[in-house]
Amino acid sequence: MPPYVNEDTKIYSSTVYTKGSSKRTFSFVIKGMIISAAFLAGIASGGVPANAAPNPSIPPTIAAQQVQVNFEDEATLIANLNMAVKAIKEEGWTIERLTKIMDQLTLIEDRLFEGNIFKGKEELRSPLKTALAETEKVFTAHGADGLSTLRENDAPERLYRMQEMLGMKSNRNNVNLAPVAQKNEVRIASVAKDEVTVFIDGVKQNFPQSAIVKNGNTLVPMRGVFEALKADVKWDQPTQTATATKGSTTIKLTIGQPTAYVNGKAVLLAAKGEVINGATMVPLRFVSEALGGEVKWDSKTMTAYIESAKVSDSVKHQAVDGISVKHGKHTYASRNQSEYDQVMKIVENAVNGYDESGFGGVYQKYYYEYLDGARWTGDKSDRSDRNRGLYAAENSIGDLIKAGVSKEEIVKVDTIASIAYDLLRGVPDPKDGSPRSAFDALARSPRMTDCDSDSQVFSAVFDAMGYNTMIGSSPNHADPYVEIDGIWYSIVSGTFTKAGTSGDISKFLKENPDRGIHTQPTFGSVISK
Repeated sequence: MPPYVNEDTKIYSSTVYTKGSSKRTFSFVIKGMIISAAFLAGIASGGVPANAAPNPSIPPTIAAQQVQVNFEDEATLIANLNMAVKAIKEEGWTIERLTKIMDQLTLIEDRLFEGNIFKGKEELRSPLKTALAETEKVFTAHGADGLSTLRENDAPERLYRMQEMLGMKSNRNNVNLAPVAQKNEVRIASVAKDEVTVFIDGVKQNFPQSAIVKNGNTLVPMRGVFEALKADVKWDQPTQTATATKGSTTIKLTIGQPTAYVNGKAVLLAAKGEVINGATMVPLRFVSEALGGEVKWDSKTMTAYIESAKVSDSVKHQAVDGISVKHGKHTYASRNQSEYDQVMKIVENAVNGYDESGFGGVYQKYYYEYLDGARWTGDKSDRSDRNRGLYAAENSIGDLIKAGVSKEEIVKVDTIASIAYDLLRGVPDPKDGSPRSAFDALARSPRMTDCDSDSQVFSAVFDAMGYNTMIGSSPNHADPYVEIDGIWYSIVSGTFTKAGTSGDISKFLKENPDRGIHTQPTFGSVISK
């Protein structure tokens, strides 16, 4: 008779080195539960360690199946965190596996840190850093896949605290968590009869929250579908807004609103976006309206077929003064197609390298503090780095904060502006008014620039990132403007300044008769007077 093998039971061992000696520790994993050797010994002796306290983060249904154990040492805690992370990576996420990660983070922080100081376990510093980095990857990959438990249990903040204590660099913006479930929110535990099968470019998709039919509308998980279509999706919790970006296309959808916005243009939804089991769900048809893909629906088999837009179809060019352009009617004052193409190649190469390291420049630390509510003292004689940094942040992004722009969006637009500044850095101004185009500033030999060509470069960079831009004029001067959340801002010397008191560009122009339009917006137009 062949031996009995239980595939649900695994044993892990690790070696712990402590100043010249070592010991081996063992943990069992039974149906995804991590049980230490100490706990098994407790069972054998007829008891459970006295300090094996239950963990409140485990839901009652799971607590009934699991027993919190007293881990033998800190190295075992790190090993167990690695195992929990590995389980999600290899076998997919579940609430139980996520709960295990959160439990390990809690235990590690409680055992290894006190008063924000790492407690002398230097030999554990390197493996702990590695474990936390891998945990962050899991949160980044699965943070919005219906895992609202993450937010409810403060897991990301716990992770960030430990990373900061260890001097690690973490990117909070990468972890885009789904919104927290409200007390009265309807949680659909099983909707099998209404579940929809989704194929994208011929490949069957498996989403943590399935596509469903609800009230006659087919709803699909926005993050899962859009990311499969190569779009980047981010979630802003305070405004309940999902933002998807693909190339020059930016889509914004706010939960509960009847319209979404594609490159600033309102799109009426067949059904309002809503949260189901932590996932942002949107009408199936909106996928094609937003990203130009083709959607087919088979009602008999409850199957949606989504074909992504071909590259040739996704970028619809139009001719302006004999130049085939990509963004609105903006030629960036190019004289011919060759100049335009050279400009766009330089700009697109620059924005393809987008990362947020440029946010705030040398005062980045204080810009982040400003986003979190810190303010300068009001005393200009205080020349400390912090006070100067907070003062610079107020001058630069203060209008965005006052307008309620999300932190994520502020970081993004300030970073985009820094890309434009980097492209223009060191280019001389001949002071004769001759530079007119982005080509003059970026590709002509020798390069030269002034306010006109500067504005064209800013317009090109923000256009390439999906924003609505225009160039305003006044006697002998031009300024670039960008629309952010429906409000227009000028961008001058690193400062985002609202156009007038309301940010309504038409109203601003009427109130300022010396101002005019040099270049119309990317999307739509403005009547200047």
